[in-house]
Amino acid sequence: MAVIARVTGAVALFILLFSAAVPIPAAGADLQWTELSHLPPTSPSFSVVSDPAAPTTAYAATMGSGLLRTDDGKTWHSVGASTLPRNIWRVALDPAKGPDGPPPMYVGAAGAGFFKSLDGGQTWVVLNKGLVQGALNVRSIALGRGVILIATSDGVYKSTDGGKNWVPMGLQGFDVSSVTFAKYNPPVIVLAGIDGSGNPGSRLLGAQDLSGQWAPLKQGVPSDLVVSSIASGPVHQQDNLRTLFVAGSGGVYKSDDDGKSWAQLSGLPAQGFGALALSPADPNILYASSDGGGGAGGGVWRSTDRGGTWVGCSGGLNEKAVTALSVGRDSPATLFAVAWNPDKPAVVPYQVSDTQAQPQGSPEAGLCPEGNSDCPPLAASSPGVIASFPQVLPSPCSSPIVTGVTTSPSGTAAPSPPPSPSPTAAVPSASAGARASPSPTCPGPAGSGGGGRNDVPLAIALVIVGLLLLALVARFFIVRRRSEIPEQGS
Repeated sequence: MAVIARVTGAVALFILLFSAAVPIPAAGADLQWTELSHLPPTSPSFSVVSDPAAPTTAYAATMGSGLLRTDDGKTWHSVGASTLPRNIWRVALDPAKGPDGPPPMYVGAAGAGFFKSLDGGQTWVVLNKGLVQGALNVRSIALGRGVILIATSDGVYKSTDGGKNWVPMGLQGFDVSSVTFAKYNPPVIVLAGIDGSGNPGSRLLGAQDLSGQWAPLKQGVPSDLVVSSIASGPVHQQDNLRTLFVAGSGGVYKSDDDGKSWAQLSGLPAQGFGALALSPADPNILYASSDGGGGAGGGVWRSTDRGGTWVGCSGGLNEKAVTALSVGRDSPATLFAVAWNPDKPAVVPYQVSDTQAQPQGSPEAGLCPEGNSDCPPLAASSPGVIASFPQVLPSPCSSPIVTGVTTSPSGTAAPSPPPSPSPTAAVPSASAGARASPSPTCPGPAGSGGGGRNDVPLAIALVIVGLLLLALVARFFIVRRRSEIPEQGS
């Protein structure tokens, strides 16, 4: 029996050590980003986009080196160096052809205003008529059907003639970090987010029909949420909605009813998030990034069920403080990310083809913000009126969101950047001090990534196999022991 005990102990120890040594693989763990040639290490980059016609070509807005482009990830070339300023917040491209053929390109500069190119970035014009001094700090660009919106350090502005003339659209005096369309078809709904210290009762607001009459959006959103970015996805055929997402100091929030109510998404680290990237073809796929407060806790996360479950996708990111993120129109989608390490300093771009989440659907053809008449029609989304915000959510657990959200402390508001073309205009991360609210969530669909998977974890499988092996070994020694015992009377 002593032999049996020793063998049993050895087998059990082997199982324990082997299970601890082999990590449990998670969906997204084998997605490996490729590090590209570094950007100039002056300040973090807050905007990177891929070319709609060539998804592996990327444009990066930099603070200190203007607008840069790469076609192979090995070298970055300056774009519009003779006209564009050196400090740029945002770059935006519309996939539809412009009046002159190539897709129009737009740039929002730090303290220098708004720029446009209609010939693929070869020549640029500055368009600042109607913008006051504070509005020259253009931090976000939203493209609509025949209209362009910009978020500035002095409110929101709109242009219906391709940027030739700008008209104030409210929130003047407030530092607006992000603006986006929640609905493109009438009645048009626009959302704006504020990350400055001041706000008109809420840092998340909505307006209808470009009226400039903004309503605070507070249902399900912490009162002290510092908004970093807002994003809307393509129309979902099942419920005819553009799902909305907000990233900020308290995490990531989602709305399925044009912004009336919001719910904090679970499954993400309890920290602030800065950038969002939604698949232009599949409303179920989105990515969120965090700079981790400037530390190693940052990275990229992906959801394939509109935020119901999340998996980490940070393999190969040697620098994890991600400040910019984009997803291409191809399938599988090409992603670009830019990380910032202030200690080196280093601004490091990355690229990956996400073969694990291939979009189901086709991207919308474009928005035609220049107003050209040959633009293809947009998919119509459900009607909504911001004054009443009709509730259009389906049954509570048919949409994968947290149904009960409690207000939680979050980071303090980021100070307003000065309206000057200084590299120091970069906004500090909203990640510091953020804490997510623990809440129950609807179960993820079977077979999906994250919490909905039916796979047995590797460690559990090894334990089961080990126990079966242990039982076989024990039975072998019992049979052998019995055979060695002499029969009675022999």
